[in-house]
Amino acid sequence: MHNVNHTITGDKLVITIDLASNVIATAPMSSTGKTRLVASTSGAIPLPPVQGKTVSFSLNVMAKA
Repeated sequence: MHNVNHTITGDKLVITIDLASNVIATAPMSSTGKTRLVASTSGAIPLPPVQGKTVSFSLNVMAKA
């Protein structure tokens, strides 16, 4: 994971991403050079089961370059 923190509080998944201007300015560029990848889970992140169901999340946050 890159610049993504998550916690489970009660029945809520809380995701925290740093959006400070210096973080965005230094985020890696996409392969096309059009956006910066500010935060990413780099795939699906498993979470504890919910009502007996398998649960996961994935996330990408981009900023225009």
